Amino acid sequence: RSSSLAQIQVNLVPRGERPLSHQIAVAVYHALKPVRERFRGTVLKIFEVPPGPPVRAQVVAEIYGPSYARLRQLAGRVEGYFRRVYHMVNVDDSVTAPVVEYSIHVDRQKALLAGVAPAGIAGLVKNYIAGSTVGTMDVRGSREPVDIVLRLPPGDRAWRSQILDLQIRNRQGLEIPLSSLVRIETRQVAQPVNDRDQHRVVYVTGDLLGSSPVYAVLSLNHWLDGRTLDGVRLTTGNLGFVPAQPRGITHYQILWGGDMRLTLDVFRDLGAAFIVALAFIYLMLVAYYQSFVMPAIVMGAIPLTLVGVFPGHWLLGTPFNATSMIGVIALAGVVVRNSLLLIDFIIEYRKKGYSLEEAVLEAGAVRFRPILLTALAIMLGSAMMVTDPVFGGLAVSLIFGTFASTMLTLVVIPLLYYLWEQHLERRTQGVS
Repeated sequence: RSSSLAQIQVNLVPRGERPLSHQIAVAVYHALKPVRERFRGTVLKIFEVPPGPPVRAQVVAEIYGPSYARLRQLAGRVEGYFRRVYHMVNVDDSVTAPVVEYSIHVDRQKALLAGVAPAGIAGLVKNYIAGSTVGTMDVRGSREPVDIVLRLPPGDRAWRSQILDLQIRNRQGLEIPLSSLVRIETRQVAQPVNDRDQHRVVYVTGDLLGSSPVYAVLSLNHWLDGRTLDGVRLTTGNLGFVPAQPRGITHYQILWGGDMRLTLDVFRDLGAAFIVALAFIYLMLVAYYQSFVMPAIVMGAIPLTLVGVFPGHWLLGTPFNATSMIGVIALAGVVVRNSLLLIDFIIEYRKKGYSLEEAVLEAGAVRFRPILLTALAIMLGSAMMVTDPVFGGLAVSLIFGTFASTMLTLVVIPLLYYLWEQHLERRTQGVS
């Protein structure tokens, strides 16, 4: 993308023929340690192609404040805290290093009087510094031809005096020294100014090799909240479900972004969707049973899914992510259906003259096989997604949540109904 940026993209062989991509990335990072020690002025990063929405990095500190020059100073101090976090890599900031730019100005009048075209001077300097492409060649393993560039070694083109000592041939064939036609001016390149939502901001970023960004953000938040750096008191924020707004006009503050902010936003939205789904299920059941208590008994199977969801994620080493939450929401409808069938069968048996205890036992026995077959269909169908990097959490939630809820629903829901009906009978007898 520029003379100071380079990128090497590595495409891996199929998953069955190699270790996990993260293990390869960790091995490459450690193998590049000699390169980092040799070129200490460079920033060497290892990136894995993310499966989800793009963010600047896993851990992002957005620094706001009144003075942008002070923000650049604070970025260096905050970056030092980033490097103290265990397994933190790719530490960087948005403050570019000071760069000196050399501008070559051609005296057009002198050049024309000397019989030299100004464009010729530009071409001469370009070929001297950047080199000249003289042809192409085919290299085994390369998809495209490789340019052959004729270029001087860096030591022979690194000084102003070397450029000024160049000579250019005019129309009459005479060699004219470049120093008589041009002047070289030096200036410092302006550093970029970043802004977000019309607030000037400096970013400090980092990634984690083997742990969750949550722990890194919590540690950094503990270290930096209320701390005074270079005479400036910093405050931190943006760790709630509602995004915080910067107060950069009057305060110096850090707002956390990256994966942490993205995770909070996703779980906030999915949590709200889950609550809405529960509310609609409850209202439909109230309309169906004409009761406010019976829907609560039927929906008692929903919390039972969590008995399997979280241990299942722990057992398989799968993080609880957004797709896992989607699986929990989907399970709400499945397990309520099983409870609904059990309660309806109990009510039907009681209408036929069965006692409460007989109706509960008979309904559980009759509905056991259909409920079990439904659960097995969900679990086996979801098993195909367990190894998927994106939908693996969804599969784990469906498999273990269905298993736990099915086993417990057959016992807990009839028992809750039995206890509630006994309570109603005792209350009725007491009133009479």
